[in-house]
Amino acid sequence: MIPVPVLAAVHARTLAWQDYIAIALYFLFTLGIGWWCARRRQTAANDYFLGGGRVPWWAAAVSFFATATSGISFMALPAKSYFDKNWLAYGTVPSQTLAGFVVGFVFVALLRRMSVATIFSYLDRRFDQRVRVLGAVLAILLKVVGRMSVILLLPALALSTVTGLNVYVSILLMGVVTTIYAVEGGFEAVIWTDFLQAIVVFGGIIVSLVYLAGGVDGGLPGILKAGAASGRFTMLDWSFNLADGTVWVFTGMFFATIFTYLGDQPLMQRMLAMSTDREATGTVVTGCIIGTVSATLFFFIGTSLSLFYEANPGRLAEGLPNDAIFPFFIANELPHGVVGLIIAALFAVSMGALSGIINSAAAIVVSDFQMLLRPASTERQRVRVARLTTFLCGMFATVFAMWLAAQDAKSLWDVFIKLVALVGGGFPGVFALGMLTRRANAPGVIIGAVASIVVTWWIQNYTAANVFVHSFFAITSCMVIGYLASLFFSGATKTREELRGLILWEKLGR
Repeated sequence: MIPVPVLAAVHARTLAWQDYIAIALYFLFTLGIGWWCARRRQTAANDYFLGGGRVPWWAAAVSFFATATSGISFMALPAKSYFDKNWLAYGTVPSQTLAGFVVGFVFVALLRRMSVATIFSYLDRRFDQRVRVLGAVLAILLKVVGRMSVILLLPALALSTVTGLNVYVSILLMGVVTTIYAVEGGFEAVIWTDFLQAIVVFGGIIVSLVYLAGGVDGGLPGILKAGAASGRFTMLDWSFNLADGTVWVFTGMFFATIFTYLGDQPLMQRMLAMSTDREATGTVVTGCIIGTVSATLFFFIGTSLSLFYEANPGRLAEGLPNDAIFPFFIANELPHGVVGLIIAALFAVSMGALSGIINSAAAIVVSDFQMLLRPASTERQRVRVARLTTFLCGMFATVFAMWLAAQDAKSLWDVFIKLVALVGGGFPGVFALGMLTRRANAPGVIIGAVASIVVTWWIQNYTAANVFVHSFFAITSCMVIGYLASLFFSGATKTREELRGLILWEKLGR
């Protein structure tokens, strides 16, 4: 039997039949949505990837939030404010939200005017096929090989630690069920299951806060009063350094996140599916607002947890992993049935992110590979490849996550975070060069993307820069080096006529 990493010092509370019923009902509902969406005829690839114009913008906005969030956020954000006893890391929230606003109000119309299925099609028109394929390959590697597996693994490990729920059972449930409804129902199934999952997640958050308030003197007002008095809501650090979570670090993160969003196919797929620019903007902006509310509640849960266990120190186990603090509270302080409901919420937030990635991966394979290599392929053949790719991506992520479960998960997670910033962190700078400059060309931006890897490696190994600012340096170095390198390949620069409709300044009337 493959060993599962569980800390012996943590005493797991086993689940009861009421919990298993709640979890089973959740999975049955998600499969039912997939079956319902599968009844619609999906004979065109764009229909399978973009929903055929049938998805309302408000549902797409909820899906935008679900895709951007994962079980990692469900655990990591409460743990951050719990152990730090402050909200200094909260700066990530307004940074990402404001970046989403810029994307929604400024860049959405630029991408939508080209009527593309993936954002990498833009790179082909702006530069050439080499840049398009490079971006598509990096996206597949980082999303499928990396993020999908981690999304499945970390919640499963936390639940195993505090409930005894088998890691491999958890991974299989999330991976197999998500793959089934994504294959059968396509984009529509992903959207509507995301909508259900968001309801479950917010329901779980509210129930948890009710029980937390009940365990602290004075209830919710008591948490607010005690938290403010002890400085637990401190969220601004104006000191001029890039090693800690300062305002300057999150300012850099804001600029980097704008182009990170633009280069994220799972997120941009939601706005591309809308019928009008106004709906697309509403999707991105509203999705970011929902994310802000969610993250704020997660940070507040962390503060509430710290006050709860200060008031009840004997109820906290020793040797608890940092990210398991919220699942531990759920498993040990809530009644059976409610525990199952909130575990379903943890599954839900992971499955929402997972389904968005595997559907977008299929869109990339069909639009950026099949249609380039076999432009004469029929719509039926493209849908067949889309379904097969969705299935293979889901199964690969599930199997790879199970393999990771047998390894040193903590060290592998650290390596993964660094690898993402190193290999793919600078590539959004290519989108920035394409949308903001006229002189950037294909050879130059490829040099910039490669050079950003070297710069990021140096920052990771020879500076104390905060991890939140790594992407800023990666993207900035890609832009600066890519632009300067483009000057040496002036013959590859496209004419103003060729660039018509492809750069932002034209949209702004310059």
